[in-house]
Amino acid sequence: LEAYTKNMQWAPTFCVLHNTASPTLEQRPNGFSEEQMKNLQGYYSGMGWNGGPHFFVDQFGVWAFNPIYKKGTHSPSWNSVAIGVEMLGDYSYENFTSGAGNQVRQNTIDLMAELHLHFNFDTSTMKIHKEDPKTDHNCPGKNVIKADFVESLKLAMTKPTKIVIYKKGQGHDPAGIVNGKFKNGSNYCQVAELQKIVG
Repeated sequence: LEAYTKNMQWAPTFCVLHNTASPTLEQRPNGFSEEQMKNLQGYYSGMGWNGGPHFFVDQFGVWAFNPIYKKGTHSPSWNSVAIGVEMLGDYSYENFTSGAGNQVRQNTIDLMAELHLHFNFDTSTMKIHKEDPKTDHNCPGKNVIKADFVESLKLAMTKPTKIVIYKKGQGHDPAGIVNGKFKNGSNYCQVAELQKIVG
């Protein structure tokens, strides 16, 4: 994220979670494709909107959409202050805790954990789209339980990262791996752990 947030033109303060509803997981068993992302860009442009959600998430990973350094278009009340994350699926009836839905869920949690750590967001500020007073969408669907999602998000944010250490002159072979903690766009580790490897 750090490389994409150096020239921020706004100051987001939380994330908003969405689902596509259409297409559904059933309609996209292979997730999104580059062509579909281009079609989505055309759709948002055709609506007269300046942008879209910042990220789309499918069962295989994350697609960057609206540049993170710019405001997006995804939730009427919060476009100017929130990062939009759109999950593939219709969770008014598709399962969010097993199969492809659970894969989308986990990929979304991983992404949002990184966003919360990078921007120092409080998980209590996270919103789901249907909480926007200016929308009537039941998004992201009844199967997305906000309280459960936030608890999983909190847990993901406490997991240590892995930092690969290289020594000068040793080529591409790593000297070792230490546990780290991601904070404010950087990975940190204990000096003692680092000294064990580099001496």
